Amino acid sequence: MGNLSLQKSDRRYYGVTLRSILLGSLVAILVNLGAIYSGYVVRSSWSDFGHLPLVTLLLFLLLFFFNILVKSLAPKFALRPSELLVVLVMGWIGAVMQGEWLTGYFLAIITAPHYFASPENAWGEYLLRDIPDWLVLSNKGHAAEYFYEGLPPGEKIPWGAWVAPLFWWFAFLAVLIFASLCIAVILRKQWVEKERLIFPLAEVPLMLVKRSKRSLLPDLFRSRFFQVGFITSLFVICWNLLNWFSPMIPKVPLIATYTSFPQLIIARGFPAIHAKLDVFVIGFAFLTRMDVLFSIWFFHLLSILQSGVFNRVGYSIGSADPWCSFDAATGWQSFGGFLLLVLWGLWTARSHLKDVLKKAFTGKGDVDDKDELLSYRTAVFGLIFSVFYMVFWLHQAGMALKAVFVFLFVTFILYIGLSKIIAESGLVYLRGPLTAQAFTWHALGATALAGPSAAILGLSFAFFCDAKGFVMPSLVHIAKVSGNIKQRKRQISVIVGLAVLMGFVAATWYVIYEGYNFGAYNFGATSFNSSNISIWNQVVSRTRNPFGPDWRRISFLGIGAAITAGLIYLRYLFVWWPLHPVGFTVSSVYPVRDAALGIFIIWLIKLVILRIGGIRLYKKVTPLFIGLLFGYIIGVGLGFLVDVVWFNGQGHPIHGF
Repeated sequence: MGNLSLQKSDRRYYGVTLRSILLGSLVAILVNLGAIYSGYVVRSSWSDFGHLPLVTLLLFLLLFFFNILVKSLAPKFALRPSELLVVLVMGWIGAVMQGEWLTGYFLAIITAPHYFASPENAWGEYLLRDIPDWLVLSNKGHAAEYFYEGLPPGEKIPWGAWVAPLFWWFAFLAVLIFASLCIAVILRKQWVEKERLIFPLAEVPLMLVKRSKRSLLPDLFRSRFFQVGFITSLFVICWNLLNWFSPMIPKVPLIATYTSFPQLIIARGFPAIHAKLDVFVIGFAFLTRMDVLFSIWFFHLLSILQSGVFNRVGYSIGSADPWCSFDAATGWQSFGGFLLLVLWGLWTARSHLKDVLKKAFTGKGDVDDKDELLSYRTAVFGLIFSVFYMVFWLHQAGMALKAVFVFLFVTFILYIGLSKIIAESGLVYLRGPLTAQAFTWHALGATALAGPSAAILGLSFAFFCDAKGFVMPSLVHIAKVSGNIKQRKRQISVIVGLAVLMGFVAATWYVIYEGYNFGAYNFGATSFNSSNISIWNQVVSRTRNPFGPDWRRISFLGIGAAITAGLIYLRYLFVWWPLHPVGFTVSSVYPVRDAALGIFIIWLIKLVILRIGGIRLYKKVTPLFIGLLFGYIIGVGLGFLVDVVWFNGQGHPIHGF
């Protein structure tokens, strides 16, 4: 009887309850509608760029504060910590469908061909003939035209024209998401329990739900350091809001905005150093290991110097591809290191992977999967099925098998690498050094991608998500967070699928609705009025002027792999070696360029703190930077409300990548 009563009492702490699912579903919808409304309609902050989007944290914070109020008035109705984490999980994964994460690029790519085609750009001759009708929005009944320009009076939204492309694309995206979940499940134990990655993005919300024995507020909130950080960050934003009403009130130049920050030039021909201090970056970076922080800014500085020297001596391997690194040579070099780092990580995990495969195929083995989001058998066979389906789908769309294999291989290398690097570095904004599309173009050559292969490679930008890795980084962090939810983990995988579905439906419906309402071309987003055009222009240009494999770029990829191999060897050889290969692999990507100054400052502050007071002082000061982060998030939310009320349509983007 004692054991039975204990089990019944434990059920009170289970997280997957009906109310947590309903609240999580609501958050999964709101993070999409709110981000799209803020960026496309109000023209306020872009809250959908980060791997943990600001809008997700904002809604989670507001729910947390409201829950404290409920706990003080009617404790039995308050959400338990595990229930709060369920809401976080659904809001986090649902947010990857947001405007400038997935939906903006997705809808822009599939609507552009028929709308922007003209005799001058030759899309009709070199592009439209090779794109299947079931993958793009046609202009029958002016469907594409009205989407970009708005409906004439009396016309209705032509929803029928959207059914086929949305169905087939969602079928592909659903399988891609499932494959990413399978990989996240397979690697979770290796990364969390064996390699003990710190997951800064997950640690911040977990700090909120940590129980306090002395107060309704978590211990974090009662820290004086937290209160100082929170008030300081919030005050600066609130003061700068006054400048929106009266330019005579000077801004406090402590927080860089989305569009304005100074640039430092070392010398003629050298890329500019972005002097941008982003609180949303440094709040997470303070939780990152010192060697990782040092390596990120150190190798970024080296990449600027290398690019500048190449420019001064006149050496070039060609221009950088869209959404890749700021310099082609350093980008391919970084990707060589990126590729080797992922493959080396899989090699070091070979014992774990062997156990997983044994468990999947025989049901036996030393590894236990009862706490995973999926059983290892489901994960392994689900991944195999997903890969076969994606190969079949892309090949049926028109891509040659050779191109399919190269493209998917690099895609999953990028997904795995980005997921691990983010878990280790806390870089809330991060792209890969190359896109899978750029690698496929230059590794195979445009001569091998003639016709339909080139067209489908262009269409694949529909799910490249600003080169941020789509959904796997979020799923890896959700797998980490789920360890704190006292529930059978299989239920969490179901609510993840529910949140994805609701997020996709909400985001696509709202963007389409607003497009027909006043024209997608008027959103002010590059995805709808420049990047979608440039992608298709590039496809046509390379089809008309084909080239073979680019061996100069491939040679720099080999150089980067060799450098990374040396860094890995030195880390094994010398315990004191200060350079982490992670810094080299992302040294030339744009998000690191924007974050490098903040990372350097955080590294310097942590160095001083650890030298003066050691780990004890570091733990004491940590709430200061979490307070700065939370104050910033609330401040951005207030800025959005001010824009909605007084500056709707002409807002002020405080936050954004």
